[in-house]
Amino acid sequence: MTMTLNTNLPRSPFASMLLRSGALLVGMLLATAVAAGGVERATDLQALNTQGDGKATVIMFASSSCPYCDRAEQRYLGPMTADPALEGVNIRKVMLDREEVRDFDGTTKLGSELGRAYGVRVVPTIMAFDAEGQPVGRPLVGIPNEQLYRSQIRVRIDAARNGARDTSS
Repeated sequence: MTMTLNTNLPRSPFASMLLRSGALLVGMLLATAVAAGGVERATDLQALNTQGDGKATVIMFASSSCPYCDRAEQRYLGPMTADPALEGVNIRKVMLDREEVRDFDGTTKLGSELGRAYGVRVVPTIMAFDAEGQPVGRPLVGIPNEQLYRSQIRVRIDAARNGARDTSS
């Protein structure tokens, strides 16, 4: 059985323009998603820690309803995951939205419970952990100053790499 497609259907200029516009929009969205980069979700910090080969870990506690979390991920943390200078650092996010997460010590909690255990009250909150899964430095809460945000994250990464306490704000 052979099927033929009737290509003699009348086409409206509006339909053709709409189709081209839709294809352009889809292409732009895909390009933006690829270019912007994302941060991988962490649901098993213990496995990340044991497979990390002594790597420091930076966790962004986030919520799916938080536009500032998206901004922090797309503008700052996402691009940092591709930075060769940060190759030895695990950069992940923990969603506080009803997702179970196994902590560094092996206990499993909802993301919101894990966040509370680490003192997270506002999202985004970025915390650094040394190679043993111990928190180091102060959490970076919110986006206090966009001009300094990347350097504030790097201060926490350096503290995690060195296992040192960060006393900066």
